[in-house]
Amino acid sequence: MNVNQETQAFIENSPAKTRKIISEIVDIFESQGCVSYVKTIYIGFEIDGEMVAALYGHEKYVEIALALDENCVDQRLKDATHLTWRTLPLCLELASDIAVKESTGLFEEACDRVRSSKHKVMSCLLYTSDAADDTP
Repeated sequence: MNVNQETQAFIENSPAKTRKIISEIVDIFESQGCVSYVKTIYIGFEIDGEMVAALYGHEKYVEIALALDENCVDQRLKDATHLTWRTLPLCLELASDIAVKESTGLFEEACDRVRSSKHKVMSCLLYTSDAADDTP
């Protein structure tokens, strides 16, 4: 893949234990048509300006929040509310290239959901005080 310079620098500056994992994940998302970009502590992936995933590198593992249905059932998925991405409700913690390969289907699903405009997360709906006001 032809990774942009910021993403490549993020990979190169990552801990040795996670560098290969991050590189493999970037390759998977870019092969799915995502554009990657770096924002200080994470790599973001998007399709047509819509967020697909956000990758955070830790010392011994990689955490990646995904645009999946918040009710998606997979024992590897964890709640991602601590990452504050309201449109990325679930995340994975990956510590090996085998775990990355086993998660490729979830990465592809996130891309497909965004690409097809099927990704809707109920908790993302914003309500204003006017919308909640029933008074005539």
